[in-house]
Amino acid sequence: MSDSKVFAHRGASGTYFENTMRAFLGALQKGADGIELDVQQTSDGQLVVIHDHDLARLAGIEQRIDQLTSQELQQIKIGKSKYRRMFGHSIPVLFDVVSFCSEHNLALNIELKETVYGQTAALEQILHYVESLSDVHLSSFDYETVRMIKELDRDMETALLLRKKSVDWQNLDSYEVDAFHFHKRLWKDPFKTHLLESGKILRMYGVTGAESILSNTPEVTGWITDYPKRVRKKIKGSR
Repeated sequence: MSDSKVFAHRGASGTYFENTMRAFLGALQKGADGIELDVQQTSDGQLVVIHDHDLARLAGIEQRIDQLTSQELQQIKIGKSKYRRMFGHSIPVLFDVVSFCSEHNLALNIELKETVYGQTAALEQILHYVESLSDVHLSSFDYETVRMIKELDRDMETALLLRKKSVDWQNLDSYEVDAFHFHKRLWKDPFKTHLLESGKILRMYGVTGAESILSNTPEVTGWITDYPKRVRKKIKGSR
């Protein structure tokens, strides 16, 4: 297990509001090896760190990210008003988070979301941003976008996020990616066997730190979690 890495899902989002600089700082403080985040694109091409393609859930505003300029988006605060520590955050720009990861030697998993699917200029900009990082990979549910990354940069590590019905499970080795990311619910047969036989790097998300698989699953070399401190403790205790 010594080679496994703990990625804080949208930062330490079990404690702080997701995809905010506070959540990323919390991930560092809680011993995460890396950060997992989501990237969307504004109407004027700014790359921003936010999961949803609109602001309904995060700010109560019925507005799409790609219909707002970066300046307009920076005027909007996200969070939950019920919890003071989770309210009033700005949406980070990707460049700032990449710089944060570079400064603190954190690995980075960038999940490409809907507004950057198939967008060559946006993908090129992301690749340019992450040039300074020694440990970075780009992931997505959209296979064609992941394939585009490889066409733009053969050396960039790519990961395909899997759902039960999103891929041909019996031919996982045919996908032109370096890694598969999957929910812990899929770590059972027949999916588990297909994953192990694929020869790809395997990273599991949805873990909380309570799972026994954290201490006896060397085939999985990345854990994506809202609770990096708990997962790190579980892995450390298994050594």
